[in-house]
Amino acid sequence: MSATATIAVNAAIVGQRPTGLGITTLQMINALDALGECLTVFTSCPEAVEAKHARVVRVSSLVRPERGAAGHLARLIWIETALRWHVRRTRPAVLLNLMPEGLLASPVPQVTMVHDVLPLHYPEEYPRQQYYFRHYVPGVLAASTRVIISSESSRRDIHRFYPRIPAANVRVVPLGYDTRRFTPGPASRPIAPPYALYLGNIIPHKNLARLVDAFAALRGPVNARLVIRGWGRRHNVDALRARIDALGIADRVDWQPYADAASLPDLYRGARVLLLPSLYEGFGLTTLEAMACGTPVLTSNVSSLPEVVGDAALVVDPLDTGAIKDALGRILADDALAADLRARGLARATLFSWERTARALQETLREAVQ
Repeated sequence: MSATATIAVNAAIVGQRPTGLGITTLQMINALDALGECLTVFTSCPEAVEAKHARVVRVSSLVRPERGAAGHLARLIWIETALRWHVRRTRPAVLLNLMPEGLLASPVPQVTMVHDVLPLHYPEEYPRQQYYFRHYVPGVLAASTRVIISSESSRRDIHRFYPRIPAANVRVVPLGYDTRRFTPGPASRPIAPPYALYLGNIIPHKNLARLVDAFAALRGPVNARLVIRGWGRRHNVDALRARIDALGIADRVDWQPYADAASLPDLYRGARVLLLPSLYEGFGLTTLEAMACGTPVLTSNVSSLPEVVGDAALVVDPLDTGAIKDALGRILADDALAADLRARGLARATLFSWERTARALQETLREAVQ
């Protein structure tokens, strides 16, 4: 692919208040732009795109993720109509979908990223999305010259759930983190330590029921709190709150909705440990951000998480509440262990960056157009 070849980027997933997938999409766009790629970015929020050299095309606000299922449906219609029209008219070298939302038949090479297949692992948690992943996503991936995932665990998922996708077309491109924001150092406005931190959705596969059980079961003079920053569907939130109350630990749990992006580095830096005993993750970005801030990590020995943390974290069986409790107790009580995990985590984090992600993505895009 020549330096002047245009990459059309489907960034319709970026909303007014980007979180999660939207932020990841923006970071990839910025990193590709910094490498000198010629990008045409399609988004309903042009102001969110910081890439200095990209051409940004505003699309309808109806496609924004804040609109939930209606926005999702609008994005699929927009892709098959307006985006298809643009691709046919301008003939970019390649179309890059940074979500598994793409053309079902593309006039140019198409590269599509799949972050995870959660709705297929947990269909009861995703009653609508599971049908999308069973019936629409396979068509998009079949129409894609290359499929990108962020871990070997996700590669196995693709082979398991989409066996018709040729293995030769799948590429692992690990995610990165913002090396300017997530750095070690003291928290500028710390929460009174010590505390164990959980960041993310309140949803069953995150394994928060066992996490709070383990926290409540800690023995000895443990003067620690559990800080939760996250939210979810009302029934999941209510169930977790009821469990915390029943365990008698409500006075030791600081639970607020999602932290704003500006406060995240301080939350990581002030924590004694970052907790992610999840049953499944496509990548587990919070573990990487925590390690980059010098925060010890306790996570699961399943899915992609061991790939991300390597030997730089305590990993446990997420189904074993006792193992979670014991590992958490060790980190809270053992300063030498915490210091060792901090050093290992900082070293591990240097293996990841958005620049490295963009270079691997760049190579995959070149393969797609050859």
